Amino acid sequence: MCGAGIISLLADQGVSRWLDGAEWQEPNPRRLARLVDDGLITGLALGPEPLTRSLARRAGRPAGPGQSARPVRPVSEAGPAAEALLAAEGRRACDVLLPVHERTGGRDGHVTLEAGPAADTATALRLARAVDRPNALVALPAGPEGLAVAADCLAEGIGVDLGPVLSPAHYGRAAAAWLDGLRRAHRAGRDLSAIRAVVSVPLAPVDAAFDERLRLSPSEAARMMRGEAALASARLVFHRHEQLLAGPDWRELATLGARPHRVRWTDTTDRTPGPPGTRYVDGLVVRGAITTLGPATLEAVAERGNPRGDAVTGRGRAAARVLDSLEILGAPYAPTTRELAARAARARAARWNALLMAVSGAPSY
Repeated sequence: MCGAGIISLLADQGVSRWLDGAEWQEPNPRRLARLVDDGLITGLALGPEPLTRSLARRAGRPAGPGQSARPVRPVSEAGPAAEALLAAEGRRACDVLLPVHERTGGRDGHVTLEAGPAADTATALRLARAVDRPNALVALPAGPEGLAVAADCLAEGIGVDLGPVLSPAHYGRAAAAWLDGLRRAHRAGRDLSAIRAVVSVPLAPVDAAFDERLRLSPSEAARMMRGEAALASARLVFHRHEQLLAGPDWRELATLGARPHRVRWTDTTDRTPGPPGTRYVDGLVVRGAITTLGPATLEAVAERGNPRGDAVTGRGRAAARVLDSLEILGAPYAPTTRELAARAARARAARWNALLMAVSGAPSY
């Protein structure tokens, strides 16, 4: 089986497929519409990167460091224009995916939009209201400040995407913010069934960070454990997710009409040498999850993916043993995930700084 048949296997196994817009060269609503019409894609994650590349192309210069151009406005004043660009692209993408959203009763067909570098409540609400589409989600960082903003947004009836979530304990904190926001929304008289959320769990950066530590060991055991951390950690996060949805806190909200948030796998591009691999997609098939695919990974999955059914449920103990082994071999879980969170925060700031530079017409550093 090949092509769309493999993608349909993922759909049959309850996995949604969202396009990773960060890997687009520039926003392309027509291409998105074709992917949606062909049944390949059911959602989109959109951040500042394709907007930055598009602006650089139109200005006739690369979107990289050290490029010079005459600023058309101070960088400090570029924020509103950058937000407006993102909102406009978000509206176009939401309109393309709205039929999916309606067909699935609001469960799928979303566009997640990365809020600006400050990611405060005012910024997040302003972005959501500028897009003004029922299938828009505001992507927020999953640190303490971002989780507080997420609870505020949910209380206002705004859907959110929380990430990166890097461990089961981190997932627990994100889920607590989600529950808090829904309770506040209920007290405000909002329709809980219309408030959607996803929790985003990265893969390739997790393996990269753990493998860095494992390479410091000369042992064969450490070499053999490279590339094992991300799938194990993700499976444990999903196990925690299942526990939450079986518990009393969720059951209480479900009786009030709330819908469960979904777990979204991100950064699924396999960074090992050679053609794009599919192991992150194949290894995390589980009903209800979302897998996020860049264009190259989408093509790789369509050509040679091998989704063989549920690869997550019932694997929690084996996943825990993997993390225990990593600890013994010099790649401890907690310090490594803390460093990952710091890297993610720096990367988010850099993405937005590049867009603000591009909007201002100044060089991107």
